[in-house]
Amino acid sequence: MFANERQKHIHSLIKQNGAVTTAELTAQFGVSIETIRKDLLAMERDNLLQRVHGGAISNKEMPLFHSLSARIEEHVDLKRMLSRAATGLISENDIIGVDAGSTAVIFAEALKASFSQLTVITQSMDVLEILNGYKGFKVILCGGLYNAEERAFYGPVTINTMQNLHMQKAFIFPSAVSLKHGIADFQEEMFAVQKQFLESADNIFILADSSKFEQTALMKLDDMRTSYTYVTDHELPGNLKKLYRENNITIITE
Repeated sequence: MFANERQKHIHSLIKQNGAVTTAELTAQFGVSIETIRKDLLAMERDNLLQRVHGGAISNKEMPLFHSLSARIEEHVDLKRMLSRAATGLISENDIIGVDAGSTAVIFAEALKASFSQLTVITQSMDVLEILNGYKGFKVILCGGLYNAEERAFYGPVTINTMQNLHMQKAFIFPSAVSLKHGIADFQEEMFAVQKQFLESADNIFILADSSKFEQTALMKLDDMRTSYTYVTDHELPGNLKKLYRENNITIITE
């Protein structure tokens, strides 16, 4: 098989599966790893894919950022799945940080259904309203400047409050997760608070439905670190899971 024909097949596989690994490509085409690497390099130069360690991922355009009211209606079932999976990472009496956003609403409901005693640190009015006063829950709201559209606080007062608190676990809800581009979001105001969550918690959990994987957003929060745990739904493509495992990324699904 000639290189251009093989590359057309590779491009078709990436469009279909979202990712490919060098190991599966060498096995499928019966060529050396070096040959596949040359193929992937040529295809990246043609803007057909993005190379990562162990393989390649699809080359997607940056998605549009929708309002909170619109995002709450998107991928609801997937967010419920990942929220249920994330509750398995929490124990009664834990002190946790919970980010704001559309996934926060469903995650807070899952916390309420699963636990009797938690301390929850958040900048989200939705999380406060869902959990405040429920059984043995203690909610610490990090107030400050208020973003009415996102129903969340931000700014120096919010961040200063958070700097004086310690969390065992923080649950972050970014707009995009990618091996190449890292963990990212769109809103500068909320971005700074998410950054502080990363500084204030012992353990970081990145919660994102499968539609957000291998996407990009305006501002990079951090690399896709192996020290973080990533929680998503079962619709994440198997090829992506395989590629993440090869990069020592821990993915948890329900």
